Amino acid sequence: MLAKLKEMFVAGPPSGSGARRSRVDLERRFAILADTSSQGSMSRVYRAMDLEMKRTVCLKVQIREKNAAAAARASREQPRPPEGEIAIQVVHPHVVRTLEYGDTIKGEHYLVMEFIDGVNFQYIHEAKRGRTAQKVEWLAQAAESLAAVHEAGFIHHDINPRNFLINREHQVKLIDFGLAVPNTASFRGPGNRTGTLQYMAPELIRREPIDERIDIFGFGVLAFELLTGRLPYVASTSTATMLQRLNTEPLDAAKVKPKLSDELCDVLRKLTARKREDRWSSMSNLAETLRTIPAKRPKV
Repeated sequence: MLAKLKEMFVAGPPSGSGARRSRVDLERRFAILADTSSQGSMSRVYRAMDLEMKRTVCLKVQIREKNAAAAARASREQPRPPEGEIAIQVVHPHVVRTLEYGDTIKGEHYLVMEFIDGVNFQYIHEAKRGRTAQKVEWLAQAAESLAAVHEAGFIHHDINPRNFLINREHQVKLIDFGLAVPNTASFRGPGNRTGTLQYMAPELIRREPIDERIDIFGFGVLAFELLTGRLPYVASTSTATMLQRLNTEPLDAAKVKPKLSDELCDVLRKLTARKREDRWSSMSNLAETLRTIPAKRPKV
């Protein structure tokens, strides 16, 4: 009974309905404006007009088979909550706002979110956009978003450059809770090796017990890549990448990008530490640190 009441009154953004709905006919409710499914492989993602609420939204419809397989890996003890149930609880200016979630008449899980008109960190990296100071500010905003996820009691489980969007106002938004799990004993157990390989923490690759520090490691790899232009590993194949992650220290940002400040390089070392006990301990103070240290070495 208590779980049911929590589901009914779960916190949601004040401007959205915040309700879980069932048997929604998506074809009658939404007019599809564009297919943006390249953002993810486990769902179909659209820019759509919500004909009921009269607004443009992001409509995400999960592919049942792929999500069922991922959910089965998440925990052997209890079922993983639906993505919408997790996403709607993480309310923060730098997290995409989930307005509604539920099930369709076809039995698919769907989410209605604010539509973000922008590009992701992967595009910024590949197009070589943004000065170092601007990138550090984007990373500070991203750190705030991930801190909000952890404070809400969840592990994102798929921190990578595609899951951070930058809108036209240069505001960062964290997206995609498709692999997120509650930060509880049932979901911290070994075996759930899901995520994006290049950004996976060593303990995740080893299938060891995990906690929110897998997100911190992924964030560190993402930050290293954004600031230096390359990943902190030199392996060229998936197998070599995993072995190197387990047995070799990551590259030193100071040697890859000598113009970065000593303070910033030290932060990157701690974020990407192979051993959890050596890693940056919490996302809660990272944004403040990034905003108070110099981005580059002083000119001489």
